[in-house]
Amino acid sequence: MNIMQLYHLPVLRVFFLLTVGLLTACSGGDSDVPELGQVSGTITLDGQPLEGASVTFEPQTGTLSTGSTDASGHYELVFNKDHQGAVLGTHTVRISKRGEPGTPNDTQDQIPAKFNANSKLTAEVKAGDNTLNFDLESK
Repeated sequence: MNIMQLYHLPVLRVFFLLTVGLLTACSGGDSDVPELGQVSGTITLDGQPLEGASVTFEPQTGTLSTGSTDASGHYELVFNKDHQGAVLGTHTVRISKRGEPGTPNDTQDQIPAKFNANSKLTAEVKAGDNTLNFDLESK
């Protein structure tokens, strides 16, 4: 073994350990994912499907889940990029919808604050499939 081989041996070990560490950290192992319930439903505003709304379920402890509504007001929650659903338990539900980008009201929420910033909406997520619909009134 020459001097260059001795010099590179510790560097290669460090590189190997860093690579293994990064791969392990980035793998997002399932051991960190709590038990989730699958959550979907429909949201209406004044009896009409609410399209393009953001839906957030905030548990009392743990990671929140989000979704968005389609043209029929249907949503499905996502926990993270690899898992759908929401943690089990009681959640505060926040529903919001911004104006069209580039319009004067693009930063204003079109949904009353009682359903987002000051939300009193709650939902209980249980193991398995959960269909949770919300019929909002703008008045």
